[in-house]
Amino acid sequence: MKQRQFETLNGSVGLEVVRGGTGSQHRGAVLSTDDGEHLLLVRLGGHPFEDRETTELDGRRVEVKGYRLGNEFRYLQVSVRS
Repeated sequence: MKQRQFETLNGSVGLEVVRGGTGSQHRGAVLSTDDGEHLLLVRLGGHPFEDRETTELDGRRVEVKGYRLGNEFRYLQVSVRS
C-alpha cells in the first residue's frame, strides 16, 4: 500500500455546496490553494459534514497540514494567517 505524503498547503477557505447531486450534498469548506487547486477541507477526527471548527475558517487565509485524499485535504493542524 502506498503511504500518503504529509503536506503543508496555504490558501483561502470558502463555504460552497460540495458533493452536489448526491445524498452527501452539503455546504462545506473548500480550500482554494495559492497554486490554484480547490480541495474539500476536512478535519481529521471532525464530523465530515458539519464540523464547526472547519466552517469557522470561512473567509480566512490559512496554512493547513495534513494528507490529500482524492479531491479532499484531511488536515491535522491549521493556522490562520493575516
